[in-house]
Amino acid sequence: MNTKRHITRTLAATALAVVAACTNGPVLVDTELEGITLSQPDKDRAIEFATFAKRSTRAVATVSDLEYYHQTFKVYGTKTSNGGDKVQPVFEGVTVTAQIGEGEEEPNTWSYETDRYWDKQADNYQFVAYAPAHAPLGYQHNLVEVNHATAGFYSHDYTLIGQNLMQGAPATAEKNAGFTGEAGTDCDVMRSDPFAVTDPKTTPLVTLNFRHTLAKLNLTAKANADAPYVITIDSITIADLLSTGVYDHVEGWQSKGTATVDYAYTAPSTDLSATDKTYFVEALVMPQAIAATQVVTIRYTITSGSYSEEFTYTATLAELFAGKATDLAAANSYTVNFNFAPEKNIITFEAGVTAWEESVSEQIEY
Repeated sequence: MNTKRHITRTLAATALAVVAACTNGPVLVDTELEGITLSQPDKDRAIEFATFAKRSTRAVATVSDLEYYHQTFKVYGTKTSNGGDKVQPVFEGVTVTAQIGEGEEEPNTWSYETDRYWDKQADNYQFVAYAPAHAPLGYQHNLVEVNHATAGFYSHDYTLIGQNLMQGAPATAEKNAGFTGEAGTDCDVMRSDPFAVTDPKTTPLVTLNFRHTLAKLNLTAKANADAPYVITIDSITIADLLSTGVYDHVEGWQSKGTATVDYAYTAPSTDLSATDKTYFVEALVMPQAIAATQVVTIRYTITSGSYSEEFTYTATLAELFAGKATDLAAANSYTVNFNFAPEKNIITFEAGVTAWEESVSEQIEY
């Protein structure tokens, strides 16, 4: 049906109803409208959010869903109107929270207090966000349009404490979730890509794709064989990683100062598997250059029968990543995999005999 004609008919039907209410004569009927159901104007629709994946999320979150990592984010949004002459903040650091579905068939959704409604005649909307809501970031746009060239994320100094997600849980494979950044823990800071809505009449879902802003460093180990020995990891330390940085909207985190932090695994002592690698370190790291001062130290014990012996292995990150990486860069995960194969270094013996050295005495005559 032609939209303009549809609006005209709706207005005509309203006028006829008023006339019928004010007279005692026969009710006039517009036969053109017979058999046509008049639709009501669309109700105002609240602005809704989806995150990470470009689809509605499910109750069971996957690694492509923000709620797999964080259940809050802070959003900034503006609309422009009057041909772009007027900029109005709509979301000014509003916290959006995940509502987790109770069953596998019930989707997870995102909600915030005090609904905002689409202005269908606005020129466009701009959105940007960071997660979690308590992350050490802010966003400044000085009442210009969000994502304007002069707008951007910022932070004060942020210092990582050296949290190792695998400490105390060595038997589990790498966990992507974690680092929620509650008080006293390291925080997996994420920021969204800009999102624009140029046709608000479509009442779209605001779909925000978040990216990690810190680096991640992992260390795994496995045994080369189950027998005839047992390899037990007693402790692991990755030392002297720069711990403090400040966030720049364009460059991301920039390390600042000389303060360092060690990442450690200290307990419990853990026997290595020959079939599965065990993660001992999974840690957030301030982006920085890999340095020769950053030393990996692994203390381990080899037990064979009734004999056991302690060993210490050391190497620098620069040696371990030589030819592979020179920096720990934002949004990248770096893993050092150790394979312990002591059977290739068994102490063996070979025995020989030195012949008797003959010595002839001087002939003596009597």
